[in-house]
Amino acid sequence: MALFSIDHAVGLARDLSDRLSLRFAGGSGLNTVRQTQDANYWPEIFVSHGGNEAEGQPVVYIRIMDADVGAKDVFGNSTFPFTPTTTQIAYELTAGGFPEPTVTDYSTCLFEVARMGTIVQEFAIANGSAVTEANVNAATPLQTLKDVDWGFKGNT
Repeated sequence: MALFSIDHAVGLARDLSDRLSLRFAGGSGLNTVRQTQDANYWPEIFVSHGGNEAEGQPVVYIRIMDADVGAKDVFGNSTFPFTPTTTQIAYELTAGGFPEPTVTDYSTCLFEVARMGTIVQEFAIANGSAVTEANVNAATPLQTLKDVDWGFKGNT
């Protein structure tokens, strides 16, 4: 079993949830922010319209967790506590291949995620599939944005 701490990820998620709640308060697009945990207790954030997170609805999924780079210390233990934090952000594609949330709403979420100083992985979930932990786990990232200065930002 790997030794890791979710405290840093939980703190980042709490701050991000607060910022997104303020940005989307009273909006006509995305206007609901819900924070929960995945199966391994990493924080997840669902940003939706009216709390509707079903397939075909505008939903942005965000999960914050440590990046397991597979490194081991001299005792053979995982170096999870010392690895950079990864933030995954996902949305469902429409039939035409565009994001289900508006570009403005998705860009707002991505902007706030990018400001945290974490590695960012973007996922597009196939049309007709809800944006869930299981579907994100099964997907391949569209791109991974690495912050070269992670040691001095959100990953300290």
